[in-house]
Amino acid sequence: MEDKLLTLTEIAEKLRVSKHTVQAWISPSSPNHKPEFSSLARHSGRKTVFIEQEVHTWLNQRKGAIFSQNYSETSAYWRERFLSSRGIFKNIIKPPLVIKSSSKTFSSGKLGIDYEPLLIWLTDAPLSSEILTTVNKSEGLVIAVPIVWWFLRKVWRNQKRFITMKKFLIDNNIFEYAPMNEESLKRSLDLPPSIGELSIQSYSCCNSARANSLLTYNPVLLNINGLAVCSS
Repeated sequence: MEDKLLTLTEIAEKLRVSKHTVQAWISPSSPNHKPEFSSLARHSGRKTVFIEQEVHTWLNQRKGAIFSQNYSETSAYWRERFLSSRGIFKNIIKPPLVIKSSSKTFSSGKLGIDYEPLLIWLTDAPLSSEILTTVNKSEGLVIAVPIVWWFLRKVWRNQKRFITMKKFLIDNNIFEYAPMNEESLKRSLDLPPSIGELSIQSYSCCNSARANSLLTYNPVLLNINGLAVCSS
């Protein structure tokens, strides 16, 4: 049997990412270049194609504990893993009380996510369905490292909850991590204190990590000019 070839559009649909993301993965000049994925690309005239079976093998190699421990790379299954986490702390952790105060919407790109939307998602609180719609439009999720720290610290004393939270935030490679650095610190100094420290950290870190937008319900952030923000 001849090997089935997949075009850029077909491979993007198969991996549930945009065509632009696939092109970035195979481009050596891109900051998101993935050498192990790029090696799968074949050239047929001016077209870039992939052998379907090789793609299946590549995906299978990224399942399980070995890949999950590679914290530097987002899983090809990040979307499925995020969606399966909906409500894992329902009736266990108290959801935040938020009011959707903006009609701003998200269309595409990398989506930063603030701590309140994450709490809403994990507790399957009202607005979870809107978060689902927003995440499904994204090419990847970005989370500030200080927010990861905050979540893990909150559940540290309950080891069962800690293990579940750590699997969600770290082990499953769902998120791209936005570190706290000098650039994000400088950005934070221009923000009003009324935003609150956690949302300031989310906004500043995700901005420096080049997220395209930040999903937040913070009423002050929704009126800040700079990194685009949305409330799903």
